[in-house]
Amino acid sequence: MVKNIVSALLVLTTSLSASAIMIELGLAYSFQKKTFNAANYYQSDSKSASVSLYFIEKLALELSYSDGFYEGQESDTNSTRTIQQSTKMTDGSIIYMLMDKKSLIQPYAKVGVAYIQKKQEVRYLNASVISIPESIGWAPSYGAGLKFVLSDRFSIRLGYDVWQTPLSDGSKSDDSAFKAGLTWFL
Repeated sequence: MVKNIVSALLVLTTSLSASAIMIELGLAYSFQKKTFNAANYYQSDSKSASVSLYFIEKLALELSYSDGFYEGQESDTNSTRTIQQSTKMTDGSIIYMLMDKKSLIQPYAKVGVAYIQKKQEVRYLNASVISIPESIGWAPSYGAGLKFVLSDRFSIRLGYDVWQTPLSDGSKSDDSAFKAGLTWFL
């Protein structure tokens, strides 16, 4: 479904005249690993891609896709437990740039909606895998960040996003991510 939406969006944007809208592509990646000792650690990584359509100088529609993975292992003298979690998120947001495009530093705010799929498995040493019920659903999202202009076409983008993840028990969790990446204006 995500591929169809992105394909339709790209066909639409290439059919519009270049003066009507500006298109910005973005890529972001984050990785973290913490090791307490050989048997106790956690690590996570996240990859994101986005397409932003600027209809006017300070206002854009951004569609993004993120794929994240987390693994943590906890051990004591009696047992070892490994938790693996994957999160896939498709997000549509309106971005408002607080400064014009001529500024070298461009702060922004965004608000939107995200479709989130979250899976989790728990493994105990010498035991079977326990799958936690999958969390799937729509959630509000918002964020803020800074773009540092490198040239007319390239920028470094730092952002902080928050979204309310629906959980399998019907409750919600406020999840967040700090992202760093590059953007390119077509």
